Amino acid sequence: MNYAAIQFVNLLIGKKLIHFCCEADMLDFDFAPLALHAMGCSRVIKNNDILVTALDYLSWDSHDSTHNDEWFNMEKFNSEIIDGTVISVEISPCHDLRVELDNNVVIECLIANAYPHYSEEKEQWVLFEHTKDHSGTFLTVYNKSIDFYIG
Repeated sequence: MNYAAIQFVNLLIGKKLIHFCCEADMLDFDFAPLALHAMGCSRVIKNNDILVTALDYLSWDSHDSTHNDEWFNMEKFNSEIIDGTVISVEISPCHDLRVELDNNVVIECLIANAYPHYSEEKEQWVLFEHTKDHSGTFLTVYNKSIDFYIG
């Protein structure tokens, strides 16, 4: 990952998590003006307990898209997860992302032990700036590559 992309990710430090939700196999974190969309093997941990993972999207009844562990746990632990401020950000050589908040919450987007071994290239996590005209900086991390656009 190039220096400019790392500097962009480091802009998360000091930002407060103001909203967290689930969307089709994705965890969505709002650190306005930055947003993190975590797909693939992503999870939220607090005090060494996994609270929510993006892999819990199996429907309980096959009728309502919110009837799954992901939505249940997101709603159950939402108040424990939001309002934390980012105190550190780490990116591994395989582009795993680890975001630590001051409320003992850790957001992890794991690539090293998961999707790089698959032949199909898939988005793993995306960090971008909220802008009205969608022209902000945008970082997309795939299994084996990254796309970085400076807005």
